Amino acid sequence: MRISKITAVKVIVPIEAPLRHSYGVHEAFARTLVRVFTDEGLTGLGETSARLPTEQVETVGARIVGEDPFDLERIRMKISHQGYYTRHSLILGALEMACLDLQGKAMNLPAFKLLGGAFRNDVPVAGYLFYRYPQADQPGVATSEEMVEHARDLVARYGFGTLKLKGGVLRPETEIATVGALREAFGSTMRLRFDPNGVWTPETAISAGMRLEAYDLEYYEDPTWGIAGMAAVRRQTRIPIATNMCVVDFDQFAPAVQAGAVDIILSDLWYWGGLHATKILARMCQTFGLGIGMHSGIELGIGLAAMLHLAVTIPNLTHAIDVHYHHLRDDVISGGLLKCRDGMMRPPEGPGLGVALDEERVARYRLRETSHDRGLAAAVDPFRPEWFPTYPSW
Repeated sequence: MRISKITAVKVIVPIEAPLRHSYGVHEAFARTLVRVFTDEGLTGLGETSARLPTEQVETVGARIVGEDPFDLERIRMKISHQGYYTRHSLILGALEMACLDLQGKAMNLPAFKLLGGAFRNDVPVAGYLFYRYPQADQPGVATSEEMVEHARDLVARYGFGTLKLKGGVLRPETEIATVGALREAFGSTMRLRFDPNGVWTPETAISAGMRLEAYDLEYYEDPTWGIAGMAAVRRQTRIPIATNMCVVDFDQFAPAVQAGAVDIILSDLWYWGGLHATKILARMCQTFGLGIGMHSGIELGIGLAAMLHLAVTIPNLTHAIDVHYHHLRDDVISGGLLKCRDGMMRPPEGPGLGVALDEERVARYRLRETSHDRGLAAAVDPFRPEWFPTYPSW
């Protein structure tokens, strides 16, 4: 079997309400869908960031036309080593995903069987809480009381046993009060995590961390920026420190360990260059006494399927994985949205990733390269046109 062609298309899928974060607002989830075709008639599916031009994805991907999709080391080298600083990890992640989909289809095996087999059947997922602007039938979320009501709704619908609050939006004292309100509302059995998104100074993060200790957080994620800042915060708080911002590739791993910057690294199939690379990261974390979690990047069904296939194979992945998925109103895969029950999800059944594209949905949500896309715009909040992100903000 040989790879014969690679194509990419952008889609933008509606969400329930605009989600606020320190860099702006998600008004929809935009992603690039990747198809890898073979000379035997099989097609593998991948997914990556929509910030990449489809032409770039196809041009870089063309380097592996003629390769066997089982030869992942050759494919990885061809994509990731074009130059000193050219790693193309976002593209490599999507292409490896599609190759694993092809391998599974060729062998009639689910992708997790090709990644070492399932250690667990179900993957706990976290309910991801955002301050939100109102939209249509969805109310806004701007206060502690509104966040608690929003969280109650998500827990009732999906059964989450872990909740993560995305901060870096309102003043620190407001967000700390929201964490306290969530703890009071859900009691000691709910796992809570808080992510200021790297927007605070180290001194603000330290002060806030001391106050947050009263709320028994599972972890405190990226309260400030950089390895040195995170190490300073970690030295002065008893809350475990997690990151997906200061350690996002292997070159940063050793300096972070040496500095004592983090307790938990949140893996990402795209940042780290694919599923197999993420398994290497998991083993490194185990070796150095670090926890491992999984970051979410507004993925659609293809990306989430890959995350789930990987998650069931990693024994030391004991933290519920992050997902934005429950904010979606629809998806581009056949059968609609993947299901979450009792705060758990399973890899889709079937060979490969177990998902197929719904071509009608792909056509409906297709995003033309030349169109105006607020879902892709960086540092934009259309509800505050004069605003722009500043780091640090507090």
